Formats: sequence, C-alpha cells, structure tokens
Amino acid sequence: MNHVEARSLDHDLVDVRASRLPPPVLTWVGGNRWRLEANYVYRDGATTITVPAGFRFDLSSVPRALWWLIAPFELSIAAPLLHDFLYLHGSSPPAGSVDPSRTYTRADADRVFLELMRAEGVPAWRRFLGYAAVRLFGGNAWRS
Repeated sequence: MNHVEARSLDHDLVDVRASRLPPPVLTWVGGNRWRLEANYVYRDGATTITVPAGFRFDLSSVPRALWWLIAPFELSIAAPLLHDFLYLHGSSPPAGSVDPSRTYTRADADRVFLELMRAEGVPAWRRFLGYAAVRLFGGNAWRS
C-alpha cells in the first residue's frame, strides 16, 4: 500500500501481504488520522486485547522528513494500532478491552509493537528503527 492508496480507504480491510495477523478495517478520516471500523482482537500470550471500533490513531508517528527512509504505513498497520491504543490508556486499559484484566507498562506496549511488526513481516532493519524510536521518543506520549 502506498500513501495515495491509503488516503482512499473507507471501511476497507487493510491486508498487509506478509502478515500473519487478521487485517483491520480502517477508514482514513483526514490528515494523518485513521478510524478503526470493527473491533480488532489480538492475543498477547494468555491475554486478549480488543481495540474497539471507532478508535482513532495516526499509524506510526514518523516525521515527514524521514518518509524517504520509513513511511508511517511501512511499520505495519496492527502494530501502531495496538501501540497507540495501549499508549493512550497508559497502565489502565478500559474495562473489557484486556482479558484477563491486566495493566501494561510502557515497555510492555513497546514490546507488543515490536512483536506485531515481526508478525506483519516488517523487515528487521525497519523493526529495529521503529522500536528504537518508540523507546527513545515515546516517553512524552506515554505520560500524556
């Protein structure tokens, strides 16, 4: 998927070719914002995380000046979706979204991001850069 294709999404399954994960259903709502149109479920070991329909996120927060190296949609779709959901809710995800109920630390959320990039077939060098970026620069987003 390229940026032009991504900007035309409206209730579309976003199937990442190399992914082992189910594709999320997304709508581009403008700018760098996306809306999840159907619940997205991910099993993190013995825990199930459900991101509810209607959740809005920005894919990966890659500065535009670096898109020549890594564009936001090149770090997968499910990884930034789950990562943004966990970051938004910090250590207390909404009731019913994590089963069995548990909290996630920032390091846990970043680990999920890395695991999901791997499951979606993101090349190792991109995974490394994406993971390093959230570890180095994600602190302010976590605290807010």
